[in-house]
Amino acid sequence: MPRLRLALVALAVIVGLSWQPVVRPALQALVVIGDLFSPTLLGTNVIAWVTPEPRVSEGQATLAGVSMRVTTWRPAWGDRHPGLMLVNGATPAGNANTATRQLGAALARAGYLVMLPEFPFLRDGRFDPAATQQVDAAYAALRALPETSDRPTGAFGSSVGGGVLLSAAGREPALRSATYLVVLGAYFDLDTYLASVATASQLRGGRIEPWLPSAETRDRLPSAAIESVPAAERPRLAEALSAPTYEEALRRIRALPAASRDVFDALSPEQTWVGVRQSPVYWIHDPDDTYEPLAEAEAAAAAPRAGTVALMVPRVVSHAVPSESARLAGPLFVIGELWALISYTVGILRVAG
Repeated sequence: MPRLRLALVALAVIVGLSWQPVVRPALQALVVIGDLFSPTLLGTNVIAWVTPEPRVSEGQATLAGVSMRVTTWRPAWGDRHPGLMLVNGATPAGNANTATRQLGAALARAGYLVMLPEFPFLRDGRFDPAATQQVDAAYAALRALPETSDRPTGAFGSSVGGGVLLSAAGREPALRSATYLVVLGAYFDLDTYLASVATASQLRGGRIEPWLPSAETRDRLPSAAIESVPAAERPRLAEALSAPTYEEALRRIRALPAASRDVFDALSPEQTWVGVRQSPVYWIHDPDDTYEPLAEAEAAAAAPRAGTVALMVPRVVSHAVPSESARLAGPLFVIGELWALISYTVGILRVAG
């Protein structure tokens, strides 16, 4: 009974204050961050005690000519909401990925209609030059829902999916009108990303320094890149990826024949960065990320563009999930990091509606 009473009181406070324009983004940020981090840090999801379960639906859609599964989370109240499209990382689990499903539920608890398309190129770990068209078509479908009509609508991309999202935002029509863009642990230039994975190094501040990619990244990324180019050009790409230094790997990758270059250029945000209209682009990146090096985020922040990048480098995130080891650093460290992350999230949610 004490827990139920506390939950009811907290829920009443949230409902009563959520209409206040200054307080609402802060409450939404607490819901999202609390939902994502409390299971790891406290062993239980305290936000689930005080917020209703979202309504989850599964369906099929054909987007840019490709049939795919679509998962949608809707808040448990109301019939109109701000919309958010999620672009997953390159996980074989697709829409069954636990971390992505938790993110979808957390955002719906905070009042957002969340759509997660299961893009086959990400589920299967392929470089598909038509990927940006599929991502753009998915965003257009979300924007066309009556539930999101006249409400802010944005997109959130994680890991490799974040890089594809940014590339789509710079070259495709629907995403250019997105209210905001958020990426987590993404890449900026597919050339430098491949060179970093191939040589276990990254370029930061004009200097090459060591970077240790995860075993999964070393196993999947080079082979996916090689399989994406014409068969006749694969030996040349394999040779580039076996170069002894970062500089030499990058030189060889950038000297590939046109057919190979077309594949990589189509999926590199760096190629169309000036066309990304959102400012800032919100970019969150684990400083010790072993899937995409921090150098990719720093390169995006330094690249010429009319807009800016709001770069957040939290130490309580492990690539794209809450860090299991963060609590070992002590409560003051965790509180300070979470406070910074909540403050950053408040800034996003003020725009997101």
